[in-house]
Amino acid sequence: MLSTTVSLSKRKAGAIISAFLFSLPLSVFLPVSQAYAVQSHGGAEGLISHQLGHFLFTLAMVFLLLRMRKSRLTGPGWSEFRGFLWLIILWNALTFAGHWMREGVPAEQFVLHSGRVTAFQANSVFDLIFYLTRLDHLLLVPAFFLLMLAIRNWERAE
Repeated sequence: MLSTTVSLSKRKAGAIISAFLFSLPLSVFLPVSQAYAVQSHGGAEGLISHQLGHFLFTLAMVFLLLRMRKSRLTGPGWSEFRGFLWLIILWNALTFAGHWMREGVPAEQFVLHSGRVTAFQANSVFDLIFYLTRLDHLLLVPAFFLLMLAIRNWERAE
């Protein structure tokens, strides 16, 4: 069993190195364009397709939670993974709401400096709630921390 594991890991390492060596010349000689962390989707159809993605992602996480409950998974890592799923579901709900709310916020409320948004003027409760939907990292960072703990616990259990 151990020799099989060692040979598989050697093959994986060889495949990664081969892929890197193959892609290195391509990355040097092919033209590239700028990639932004935040991309607009353009028009109503872009927003709807993006929102559909959040909805389907949420359904997938709910499905995983239900499967975990039905399978009665317990032991190291499973409670952390369950917490990760709940935080991802909450993140999707928060982000979904924020995307829809963005459509009702006038562009003048975003303060631009050198072409970049540097501040937001909250003039109502709606604006404040919209601003809070932009703080999605307060859910994502703990979610991925829980995922890391789950994976670490599963690794130790092996």
